[in-house]
Amino acid sequence: MLLKKDYAEGDIVSFKLVNGDEILARVLEINSDSWTISKPLIMVPSAKGIGLVQAMLGMDVDVAVDLQRSCVMMHASVVKELADHYILTTTEIEPVTRGGIITGA
Repeated sequence: MLLKKDYAEGDIVSFKLVNGDEILARVLEINSDSWTISKPLIMVPSAKGIGLVQAMLGMDVDVAVDLQRSCVMMHASVVKELADHYILTTTEIEPVTRGGIITGA
């Protein structure tokens, strides 16, 4: 059996919930029965590809929430493109891609 190391603080993780929703969130803390996460977003299809919308429309986006492990069927690290999309959506900051830095002449 292979043992997988849990996520690090700050990792962006995809969670498939028992109700079928898939959410992306930044992991703040790892507990024995839950993850403390921030800015959970639901993945939805759109005409321009994958869209991200707030998982709980009435929540204060600056407040962390606990996601119970019993409510999660699967979880995994996300691909870089999706992590970049999450960062852009939650911070309005476009992540720099490799080779994208311009130095002064």
